[in-house]
Amino acid sequence: MTQPQRSEVCPACGRYPDVGRFCLRCWVLNSHPYSGDRAAPFHFRLGAELLDILILLLGVLPWLVWMWHTSRDGQSPGKRLLGMYVLAEDGQPVTPQRMWMREFAIKRLLFGLLGYLFVGLPTIVDGAWMLLNPDRQCVHDRMVGTLVVVRRAPLITAPPKAPQADSLRLPPPAPPAVLPPAPPPQPAPPPQPAAPPLPPELLALEAEREGLSQFEYERRRADLLRRLEE
Repeated sequence: MTQPQRSEVCPACGRYPDVGRFCLRCWVLNSHPYSGDRAAPFHFRLGAELLDILILLLGVLPWLVWMWHTSRDGQSPGKRLLGMYVLAEDGQPVTPQRMWMREFAIKRLLFGLLGYLFVGLPTIVDGAWMLLNPDRQCVHDRMVGTLVVVRRAPLITAPPKAPQADSLRLPPPAPPAVLPPAPPPQPAPPPQPAAPPLPPELLALEAEREGLSQFEYERRRADLLRRLEE
């Protein structure tokens, strides 16, 4: 059984936990909400009691032998058949001694004797008390401090544990990165020789270019270049 993990709200339904030992909406055990233990329904409790009485009627010795084996798990024979468990009020497993006190000394001997004297009235009051108690406890549960639960597979996951101190250590610093050497500077390209100035005739032709057609411009330019070469 895990340690108590009572939280601010019920992790199964999100409701604020009641002052009782079970959530009144989903009946999860408040002290151990991640264990899968829920309050046993009324008809399960009644069925287990009838099964125990039936086994006792068939023979006291078989019930005692069966009780001897099942009391270690917090179960009577009837509860074993219906899959119910008896826990302490703090959610911890009960000892076999407390189970024998609950099932044999109080329920069978004390309430059996009182029920014989008062026509079964104490037994009826013992069982009916569960309908009035918010933790679904009978009188004998209150006397020995026990709860009855059904154990289901946990529907939620327990919160992760806090990291240990060793896991909080920072990793060693990484070695400084080694940069590749810078490439040597490239020599500057040699200066290009300046283009020779255009002759005055070509400059005059360029000034008139906007007023000439492309064909006329090419013809006159070719004539000027030929004359300049001569």
